[in-house]
Amino acid sequence: MQTSEDVDLVDDRHRWLLEQLAEQRRITTNAAADELGVSVDTVRRDLRALHDRGLLRRVHGGAVQLSPLSPSFSGRANDHSPERARLANAVAESFQAGQVIGLDAGTTTTAIAAAIPQSLEVTIVTNNPAAAIALGDHRSASVILLGGDVDLRWMATTGAATVDAIRSYQFDLAVIGACSYDLTVGATTRSQYEVETKRAMITAAAETLIPLESTKLGTVAPFRIAGPTDAGIAVVGESVGRKTIGQWRAAGVDVTSI
Repeated sequence: MQTSEDVDLVDDRHRWLLEQLAEQRRITTNAAADELGVSVDTVRRDLRALHDRGLLRRVHGGAVQLSPLSPSFSGRANDHSPERARLANAVAESFQAGQVIGLDAGTTTTAIAAAIPQSLEVTIVTNNPAAAIALGDHRSASVILLGGDVDLRWMATTGAATVDAIRSYQFDLAVIGACSYDLTVGATTRSQYEVETKRAMITAAAETLIPLESTKLGTVAPFRIAGPTDAGIAVVGESVGRKTIGQWRAAGVDVTSI
């Protein structure tokens, strides 16, 4: 029978695990067991309990933070992040004249669309209605909005029609939105309906770039888009230490620090 003292000990461990996760974004089962002076099985049970309560996401060997993003496009769009603006400007300025670019759904990709220089002649193929609208006054871009089922929550066209349409293109570059990125898990999203459209864009592109704000790093969402080294990633350099970037590059990740 579990006593009140046992409950207090469990609560203390859970609190410690969540505090460590908030500081480090990832914890390993073995290291936590050593720090807490308990067995690995005890830590696994603790992580399972916290996972079931929706407080973290278990991964092989430990746990990571959940994606912090709002589940709605409007909620995320209203967060006017200077970091997102800087990231969007840098990515948009890297586009080259004559490119055919697959632009995925998301608030960051919408910001990228809005930041494309007015004089740049590019073709943007997108399943992101908000991005198409953001390009409404662009003087030089050709914009193709892919049809399909409109997911208003994520502001994206999805489904078989969208995927089939994507497969008819060969992009010079695909810019893919992601909710989270973890060095072990890769790029993930909270929208299960967008997984196939994102994967189709990656497959149809000569190169792929996933722009990531620092809040998305070291977190995991439920649905996997790509492995850690399946696509290039762009991050805001001031928010990500050189040591971290060095570790990613050593692991084979094509990372651009902006």
